[in-house]
Amino acid sequence: MPRRLFLVLLLAACGSDQVLEHDLEPIQLARAPIEPGGATTGGLLAAVSVGDSVEPLLVDSAFPLNSLAKAGCASPAASGWTYTGTMELRAGGDPAAPVRASFRSVGLFDICPGPSGDAATQPAGVMGGPLLANFSVGLTLPRDAGSSAFMELWPGFPGTDDQLARDGLVVLHFEPRGGASAGRGSGEASLTLPNSRIVLAACAAPRAFATTEAQELCGHGEAALTASGQDMMLAVGTGEGPLVLSEMAWQRVAAWLGVAAEAGTAGDLYAPFRATATPARFVDVPRLAIFQGTTDNAWLGACAELARARRIEWVLANQDSGARFQPCDLSGGRAVWTHAYLELGGSLRAAVVSNTSDIIRSLNADVPPKPQVDGIIGAGTLAGTRLRLDYPAETGGRVVVRCEAGSARELCWAAPSCPPLSAGDQTHTCFGHAAAGLAARPATDSR
Repeated sequence: MPRRLFLVLLLAACGSDQVLEHDLEPIQLARAPIEPGGATTGGLLAAVSVGDSVEPLLVDSAFPLNSLAKAGCASPAASGWTYTGTMELRAGGDPAAPVRASFRSVGLFDICPGPSGDAATQPAGVMGGPLLANFSVGLTLPRDAGSSAFMELWPGFPGTDDQLARDGLVVLHFEPRGGASAGRGSGEASLTLPNSRIVLAACAAPRAFATTEAQELCGHGEAALTASGQDMMLAVGTGEGPLVLSEMAWQRVAAWLGVAAEAGTAGDLYAPFRATATPARFVDVPRLAIFQGTTDNAWLGACAELARARRIEWVLANQDSGARFQPCDLSGGRAVWTHAYLELGGSLRAAVVSNTSDIIRSLNADVPPKPQVDGIIGAGTLAGTRLRLDYPAETGGRVVVRCEAGSARELCWAAPSCPPLSAGDQTHTCFGHAAAGLAARPATDSR
């Protein structure tokens, strides 16, 4: 069958024309360890041509630049600065393997990133956010470490938010962050890095939930009263393995969970932001609910929005027994529109790093004012999902995600937004439950 190609011509910042050529075949990815000695479901590694050999290339949506060491990372030759070059992704580690994508005349940094996952996994470069942002990037991330991960590069992704929600996909909008600058040394000219980083709201360590539990009650204006967990802002980093949290963010989570802030196992976090390991403490976080990155005046915060969505789901699941929406979840006599979210569980491995570490400082080096970024959602955290980083979406950047088939709710739960009903003869199928109709507002506020 003839090879299908897409050509994208873009004007680069330096004035040269980039040529981004790729086919629609899935690109198989290797996965780095989550941590030294941990499961190999961490950072994503493509195969890239470097001279006559093929080396691992980190695919990292949180990395603010694209790099490829011209002499390879094993060479004693000094690294250069920037150059205009070619990045070829291959179908495997064999130099004779087919080229799946060829990015020519692109601006690259001649540097080696730090190892990923452990000291032995050294990428030759990074396909970072500025290059990924030209595509709608599909990622298949199996939970099973023995199953291959895949990446697909598309020029766009069809479907409105409503259409995708009806198909059971969660749609999370974001505004790309960035704007930081990079310089080779003091007194030299610096380069402005483009906005390409995906930052989403999240609720860390919310309580467990089931529609068989007792109904949670709340009166008018009390939507956030029973929220559980801690609000976070987290970048999506497909080149990192674990969930990465700043020390300050972890202290809030630890206090909420009732565990010692010093809990965990001391170790090393290998991530591309620095050439040597970052001292870390590895802990387990029971659950993480991920929401959109864009907010408005009606936004309650990720943990309060999660509590609201759960209360509305509970009513829809128990409507046959006379359940009614709570006053705190009503507007104009009907339930409000819930925000879509992805909930991940099963003791998520997290690396706690210093507030002043290179990783946390890099995440917050963009142009202010912006909400503080508390850490990174790594590829290991996202294992068991199929997601699309839809940078070119007409409605703004969006992450479109679903759980892999057969996922248990306690491990992965995708909840698209649930629209309100305005008439008694309407039904909808929110939260994966059977079609349900309009549940009336309770007669009183008594709890």
